[in-house]
Amino acid sequence: MSTPETSSIDILTFDAVKACENGFEFQLIGEDGETKTGVFLTVLGKHADPVNKWINKTINDTTKAQIMAMRKQKNVDPKSLDDIKAQNIEAALVRVVGWRNVKQEFTKDLMRQVLQRNPHFVDQIIDTSDDLANFSKAQ
Repeated sequence: MSTPETSSIDILTFDAVKACENGFEFQLIGEDGETKTGVFLTVLGKHADPVNKWINKTINDTTKAQIMAMRKQKNVDPKSLDDIKAQNIEAALVRVVGWRNVKQEFTKDLMRQVLQRNPHFVDQIIDTSDDLANFSKAQ
């Protein structure tokens, strides 16, 4: 026979969205996959409102294009590799909210330039954002 618990857990204390909006700082790694760059980025988690809004808009735009093509009885042209790369850069860019140890002041335009020249940073940003453990209170 189990004994009733004397305390209960407030279910409203769980808030992954808020945790993801607090941001997480990590150090970028060079293209060799090992060398630390000394550049630290602060990223939002994948459940943060700005990230979710960007994802929803991207999906909605794709869906609208497919519906319009169906109405015109045409096929939707597949995205070019350049379009996919540009979309991946935007997916990373929406997650970055600042940096540290960088000579220049952080701007989205400057970050975009960096990501265009360093595609390996794009993967690191998205992977870090998607790892919810980075945004837990244990950190």
